[in-house]
Amino acid sequence: MRIHLDRLEELLAAPRPGPSEAVQASLSLRLLADGALNQVAHARGRALKVDAPDLSGVPVETALLVSCGGYVLGGQAMNAHYTYREPGSNSPYRAQYERQLAASPTQLPFTSHKFGRFLRAPCMALLGRPLCREEVLRYVANRCGGAHHSDDTVAFKEIEHLLTDLGQALTAMRTGLSAVFAETLGTAWFILQSADVRALRQELQGARGET
Repeated sequence: MRIHLDRLEELLAAPRPGPSEAVQASLSLRLLADGALNQVAHARGRALKVDAPDLSGVPVETALLVSCGGYVLGGQAMNAHYTYREPGSNSPYRAQYERQLAASPTQLPFTSHKFGRFLRAPCMALLGRPLCREEVLRYVANRCGGAHHSDDTVAFKEIEHLLTDLGQALTAMRTGLSAVFAETLGTAWFILQSADVRALRQELQGARGET
């Protein structure tokens, strides 16, 4: 387990983490999501909590793209990112658009989650369809990393269709990185920032037999 957490740290330390780092991170994250991290923690009497942005109150169902941000990649703080259909200034839908923007802060409030709940919390949305962290990292691991185990391929195809429909809107973030890759790296970042995970890593470093 220690080597997977160390690997995530190495990937995030890249000067400009990109798709390659995101795909490699997704493979380690997939193992953590399968319960390995919780099992190691529970064996040592530890409970894991992770702080992450909360999308509650954001009108994700009307957005083309939402990416929660809140993490740091390549030394750059990533804010929340939103793409809505923008009507003309005289459109009857202009007021609705303004309300959407008002309900979409660039810095979202954080909530502390147990590890499993953290993975199930939404971190982005595509064409109004919320995606949780586990869905995103498993999609990247399966479609880009070759981890073709027993994951939900029907859901992956749905995500793939949404990504295709969005096209260039996906790379509207400041780094130019696709939102699915950015949020995969963000999930790794939040896990490594957790005080509980840091304490567990220190304990594992003293037990060289752990992997």
